[in-house]
Amino acid sequence: MAETSTVDTGTGYGRETPSYDARLAEVGPGTPMGEVLRRYWQPIAVSAQLTSDTPHRTRILGENLVVFRDGQGRPGAVFERCAHRGSSLYYARVEEDGIRCCYHGWKFDVQGHCLEQILEPDRGRRREVARQPWYPVEERYGLVFVYMGPPERKPALPRYDALEPLGEGEQYYAAWPIPGLPPTGLVSDFSWLNMYENALDPSHVCWLHSNHSGNQVMGSDTTTGLPEAFFDPEAVQDNITYTRTEFGAKYDHLIRDKAAGGDALRSFRAELHLPNAFGLPDYVSLATDQGPDQMLWVVPMDDTHHRVFFSIRSSDPERVIRFAFGLKQNGKDPWELAEEERQRFPGDGEAQASQGAIPMHSEETLATTDRGVVMLRRMLKSMAADVEAGRDPLGVSTLDSPPRHVDAGIYTLSTGTAQTAATAPAAEA
Repeated sequence: MAETSTVDTGTGYGRETPSYDARLAEVGPGTPMGEVLRRYWQPIAVSAQLTSDTPHRTRILGENLVVFRDGQGRPGAVFERCAHRGSSLYYARVEEDGIRCCYHGWKFDVQGHCLEQILEPDRGRRREVARQPWYPVEERYGLVFVYMGPPERKPALPRYDALEPLGEGEQYYAAWPIPGLPPTGLVSDFSWLNMYENALDPSHVCWLHSNHSGNQVMGSDTTTGLPEAFFDPEAVQDNITYTRTEFGAKYDHLIRDKAAGGDALRSFRAELHLPNAFGLPDYVSLATDQGPDQMLWVVPMDDTHHRVFFSIRSSDPERVIRFAFGLKQNGKDPWELAEEERQRFPGDGEAQASQGAIPMHSEETLATTDRGVVMLRRMLKSMAADVEAGRDPLGVSTLDSPPRHVDAGIYTLSTGTAQTAATAPAAEA
């Protein structure tokens, strides 16, 4: 019998070990992206939930910290391990002027100064020698922000026109509407890149949130929600464009509403403010020509975990509900799903977590729908090169400046059937 000469191709045998791009994914001290992120203020806690009762453990950029508010109302962020002999300040007692370690009673203020060593002679004759490592914090938009970079390069905490000024009856909503969450927020157990790249990947909406898993965006295909044509996978190339902006990058995704004179065009627009913030429209109510009212920050805890912080400016308490629970899977919220439902009706969480704790970049096969992701990665790497060369990265300034424009929202463009995203006019700022 003759031997077959056919050899299988494309099998998994002999493939090289998968790898990730460390310049993008690693965020610890001294890493390229870690040093970039340390040049910006990062949200660390929700202001309203950070009370003066107990300290709270947190992890950010590979460092373990404790965040607290002293009895005078001042927020503080210090290393978790006490400068005396390393006991965790998570077990410390919050007092009027600082935080006191449970082990030997050393007390530190919000800037790490040792105020008292209660068991030492004269309550610490050389207490000024002991300094608990700390980081500067400021409060804005309902959040506590921390700066973990070089002190001599500390920038001004930026402001955003999406979040100010507050109109009549408006307030900031910054807490996830989930009972029992600490002020340090909700943890996701995969890389911050999985989430942040998703913010410049609008094409996934057309497939994951519709054609694959059924309509997941609340109100879709109704008189007020996203029309069926928005999710047409064959129209993606004509309906989406990407543009670099002053502080990062944005995308426009056309909404073609049926009208008597042809398609009425609107643009669904989101903008990333690098390295890890973005503005997002109200994707449920589709409030049009009103400008943005929300900012989000994807904050790495370490290489394989992150948290998402947000601030919404609104007079409507339902606005935060629409944001937090506006995507349904089989008509349910994520915690209500059985495993079979997760498999059949996956959402962002399943898709992003299944990319791996860190995405293996060597295994990717990028295509035209990844133009935004490619743009983002190039910009992040350019920022890392700037920091390594001693330059300030994109958007960093030591000067207090007017609020930064956030080019996000849903805008009316025109009426006509021939336009594509590439030719549609930009909305005015």
